[in-house]
Amino acid sequence: MSQMQKLSLIQPLVEHLMQTQDVSEWRQALLNQGIMNKEEVISLDQSALHAAYKTLKTMQLLHEHPDHIMNEIERNKVCWKLDFGYEYHQGAVCY
Repeated sequence: MSQMQKLSLIQPLVEHLMQTQDVSEWRQALLNQGIMNKEEVISLDQSALHAAYKTLKTMQLLHEHPDHIMNEIERNKVCWKLDFGYEYHQGAVCY
């Protein structure tokens, strides 16, 4: 599986995790991974904290096997909208 294919699975998963987790969990994850020390994590504003945690989760998942990513998607009950073109939409309606 290519990195781009993995990213197409990872991005919705990371977005879902960020919507379902509390900001304190983001801070704790950055501390636990040794990315930042306590003072650095506390000093982050909301947008910087969002970017740091999103990058951390994305990089962690990029190094995982695709089966693990799929298991995480299933475990977290992640779903996303598929945007079919009009011609495919009409075919689905007819089917």
